[in-house]
Amino acid sequence: MAPLLHVGRITIVAGLLLAPVLLAGELSVTTIDFAPRVTTKLQRYGADEAATLRSAILAALARETGRVAMPANLVATVMVQDVAPTHPTAKQVSDDPAVDAVRTKYLGGAELIGYVRDAKQRVVAVVTYRHFAPTLVQGSASLDPWADARLAIDQFAAKLAAACRDLPASESLRSARTT
Repeated sequence: MAPLLHVGRITIVAGLLLAPVLLAGELSVTTIDFAPRVTTKLQRYGADEAATLRSAILAALARETGRVAMPANLVATVMVQDVAPTHPTAKQVSDDPAVDAVRTKYLGGAELIGYVRDAKQRVVAVVTYRHFAPTLVQGSASLDPWADARLAIDQFAAKLAAACRDLPASESLRSARTT
C-alpha cells in the first residue's frame, strides 16, 4: 500500500480533530430571569443593571458552550437567585453622596441556577453556582460594580457547559428524532 501523502495525513488529522466540533449542538438560552428578591435589589442598583447582568450571562454562556462539543437541541433557562455589586452602581452613587464609586466596596457576587432542557422540554441537567466574596480583602480588585458577580457568572457558565458536554449525545439525538 502506498504511503499517504503529507496533505492526506493533514486532512485526516484535521478531520479527526474537528469531528467533535462538527457534531456539536448549540446551546440556546431562552430566558434569563431574576428572582423576586433580585428584582427588588435591581431597583436600588438602577434600571440598566438588569441588562448589564443579562448581557454578562449571555456572553459567558456563549463563550463557554462554544468551547465544548455538546449534544444538539439543548435549551437553557437561567434564574439569578441573588446578586450584589462589588462597588456601588451609578444609581447608588447618585442617590447617596456619601458613597464613593472607588472607595466603597461591598461583598459582591451572584447565585445562579440553570435548567437545561432537551428537544422534548425534559430537564436533563440542573446547574447551580454561588460565589460571594468572603471578605472585602478577598473581593475582586476591579472597579467594575459587578466584578465578583462576573466571576460567579463565568464559573456558572463553565459548570453549565461541562454539564451539557457530559450529557449523553444519544439521548439528545433520540429526542431530536422523535419531535
